[in-house]
Amino acid sequence: MTETSRALETRQARWEPDRSVRWLRANGILAIGLVLIAVQLWWKAGFLGRSFFRLDDYYYLERASTTGLGWSYLTWLDSGHLNVVGAAIAWLTVRSSPDDWSLATLVTLVLLGATCVALLRMLRALFGDRAEVLLLLALYMLSPLSLPGLSWWSVCLEQLPLQAALFCAVTAHVAYLRTGRYARAIACAAWLVVAMLTSVQGAAVPLLLYVLTSGFLTQGPWSRALWPTLREYWRAWTLYGALTLAYLGFYSYRLYASPGQPGPGGTVSNGLTYAGTLLRKAFLPGAFGGPWRWVGAGVQALTSPPTALLWTSEALGLLVVLASLMYAWRAWRAWALLVGWLIVVDITAVAATQPGFIAGVVLGTSARLVWDATGILVLCLGLAFLPLVDATAPRRPARRLSRPEFAVATTLIVAFAVGSLWSFYDYPADPTAAGASGYIATARAALGESPAGTVIVDASTPSDVTGGFFGPPASVSSVLSPLLGGPSGSRPRFAARPDGTIDNLMEFNGLGQLVPAGIVGTASPARPSGVSCWDPGKSFAVIPLTSTVAGVSALRIGYLSGASGQVVVSYGGQSRVLTIDKGLHSAYLPATGSAQAVVVQQLRGVMPCVGDVEAGVFQPATGAPIPAVPVTG
Repeated sequence: MTETSRALETRQARWEPDRSVRWLRANGILAIGLVLIAVQLWWKAGFLGRSFFRLDDYYYLERASTTGLGWSYLTWLDSGHLNVVGAAIAWLTVRSSPDDWSLATLVTLVLLGATCVALLRMLRALFGDRAEVLLLLALYMLSPLSLPGLSWWSVCLEQLPLQAALFCAVTAHVAYLRTGRYARAIACAAWLVVAMLTSVQGAAVPLLLYVLTSGFLTQGPWSRALWPTLREYWRAWTLYGALTLAYLGFYSYRLYASPGQPGPGGTVSNGLTYAGTLLRKAFLPGAFGGPWRWVGAGVQALTSPPTALLWTSEALGLLVVLASLMYAWRAWRAWALLVGWLIVVDITAVAATQPGFIAGVVLGTSARLVWDATGILVLCLGLAFLPLVDATAPRRPARRLSRPEFAVATTLIVAFAVGSLWSFYDYPADPTAAGASGYIATARAALGESPAGTVIVDASTPSDVTGGFFGPPASVSSVLSPLLGGPSGSRPRFAARPDGTIDNLMEFNGLGQLVPAGIVGTASPARPSGVSCWDPGKSFAVIPLTSTVAGVSALRIGYLSGASGQVVVSYGGQSRVLTIDKGLHSAYLPATGSAQAVVVQQLRGVMPCVGDVEAGVFQPATGAPIPAVPVTG
């Protein structure tokens, strides 16, 4: 090796560390912010590990597994929520691995990481590379207001893309104002489309941009800046306004064309109660690290802050506002922006669409309803206390905090961090999540091991699995159909009301195992000694029942036939035609009412030998389960 090559290698070895050091010095805030985001994702991954699919999540899972990625699927409304972006994400996730909470957790963490990066980018664009930006980022990431929504996958699919798009839209709009490049306004418009196609709350983002522009990115009194702001940037506002009007028209059309429209809002009194409760028991305590105490568990956890925290958070909120006004009188605009967002987005829109039977005092303690306001709070804190990186706005003179001011600020920051951690570790995890995960894992194995031609009774899924959901979305066919695989001819099939000859009728038990389906109710008595059939040699058979029971939904008939044919089965004043097969079989028929006997009459072919009859309702019976041992979730 020559002296020249050694010198070049030495210079390169020195240059690479020097370049890294220079990059870190120039991008220290960005680097530290990314580290904080990574730590938060690791922390929240443990939190999500104690959760599972709940409630509306099964709507997304079932529709994504049974519907193609088409227009009707993407524009489907869930109780008034039009979430095109979330539906697309759910479809891709479920088609990759159905009912897979680990994959859903990974998707949630990716969305959360992208949202935090978008927030960091927005804060740096507005306020520059300042240490205070990291404090604002930490406030957002530590906020306990995100916990109920973060553990609920369908809420994450709506809130995280909405917030990420909001932050990106602000960044792009600020870049347009500073550079005058219309391409930046088009980029902002694209993010507005993403926000609006995620949630109807996205329609308020253009209004947020206008308030931000007129109140903070122009000079002079706010009232005098309203019209010049519209006039100077009319091309951007025209684009934003056209998109918003088009979206609102489209949303209204889909809302009234959808069979599942949200119910009318409650009374004005209930709405006011909701607003007061939401602000006093959810948002304000959450802004200072509360609520410290929760009631309920999992996605249904509600805030229950101590009385001392209620009064303390109100006093601290007033103190922060007064301090910001002493620092700069323009800060009142930031708090007006925050209050306006809360009223328009989190109070009025929610109160107008929630069913009236939900008490406002209960609905107002749902922290997920102000999760979106956490990002707006962070933005407004920055607007109130930090100077903007903008040549058109009057610069605030730099001022060092006095020792008392520094002590108070430090105390507030430490108190927020401690309170947030307290609220996090006090958050009650869903005690049924592990059981639900085990049920789905066991059912996945059962469907894979079930014999060809298996028919499964489409009963209700245990409420612990779905989180208390009821109705068609909670049936085992809706919950478990995404797990069906293999050729369609060999897959098990679900039957809500089994009808016909079925020799391998099974049902899921409470652990997710497949067991033989039994009928609980009444049955035929034992036949006389030496007699193998009821009424042998006749063209009909009258099979008595040991008792008369109410609420019958199904009949089971055990028969032996030398050839195929048809018979008429009568029970409770109703008759049905049953096709019989050659051999020893069991047949099932839907039934209602009550009777003291079942009549089977020959219709075509031979009269089968009827051995026994049962009438009642389906219930898992004892027998060899599939799989033999439940799978741990």
